[in-house]
Amino acid sequence: MPKATKAQVKKERSPAKLKKVLKEKGYKSGKAPEGKQAHHTKPVSDGGKTTKKNVRVIPKEKHKKIHATRKKKA
Repeated sequence: MPKATKAQVKKERSPAKLKKVLKEKGYKSGKAPEGKQAHHTKPVSDGGKTTKKNVRVIPKEKHKKIHATRKKKA
């Protein structure tokens, strides 16, 4: 699977784009609640998009564990 280019990653990680998606998911402020973070199910670096379907809001600790596990697999 081809990796995303730096430009694609920058575009998908845009704060404005994430804010829009979080609002679509019902977070009126466009930000994740305290203690939670937005997470891309399919990583942006692997071509994942910042969409309502690919972004979920999870606890910060779970987010850290997911990314720690991904780094070990790489």
